[in-house]
Amino acid sequence: MLPVSSNFSLHPYIPSTLHLPHFTDNTFGVEVLLGLFAGVTTIILYSVWNLVGRWRSDFSALEKAKICWFSVSGLIHLVIEGYFASFHGTLAGSDHILAQIWKEYAKGDSRYISSDAFTVVMETFTAAVDGPLCLWTVYAYIRNKPYVHVLQILVSTAQFYGDILYMLTEWFDGFMHGPPFHPLYFYGYFVTMNSFWLIIPMLLIMESSWKITQAFIVSNRHAVINGNTKKPAYRQTDKIK
Repeated sequence: MLPVSSNFSLHPYIPSTLHLPHFTDNTFGVEVLLGLFAGVTTIILYSVWNLVGRWRSDFSALEKAKICWFSVSGLIHLVIEGYFASFHGTLAGSDHILAQIWKEYAKGDSRYISSDAFTVVMETFTAAVDGPLCLWTVYAYIRNKPYVHVLQILVSTAQFYGDILYMLTEWFDGFMHGPPFHPLYFYGYFVTMNSFWLIIPMLLIMESSWKITQAFIVSNRHAVINGNTKKPAYRQTDKIK
């Protein structure tokens, strides 16, 4: 019988040669972990939706939905991704519930279990910057602050850009850190979960861009009406109708 190499560890991640000597199996199954994540997310969404409705009765459904999105995103960035940023080096051997969630997700992308440099830096930035920005945006919406769309476009751009880099670097590497086209690990974890932070931020960037543009148009129209001869804030070639 050939001796087993001391550098080889049994684990469910790709590549199989990934050295994780401290790896331990999760004590909770995938159904429990996904159910817990979905359940907590649902409770937060339901609570925020109702609290916002009581706080401001004039909010539209779309405005409440955006506040719910930034609330959930902010908490995910701060709590879940913040945990990864702090304890990525010990995830493989930890039984903490957040570590087990990351160990399950890493079956679709093992960069999260191997302390990949890009992933650690990206998640640290997301937790430290995107998280607080999301909650600040919630505050700005509730308090009707004039800078709300500046915050919205900032945090949405950061989310979109970070997710694009994350997904494209894995594509560039040939999807070598997970089973390509696996129904759960690839399409469920890698594609579906990350698509939320591509599609929704892109729509919010478009909305904020339109709102800010309209604000400049209105501002310059008022300047012309009031006889202000100063140049407008942006270069305009067409007459204001």
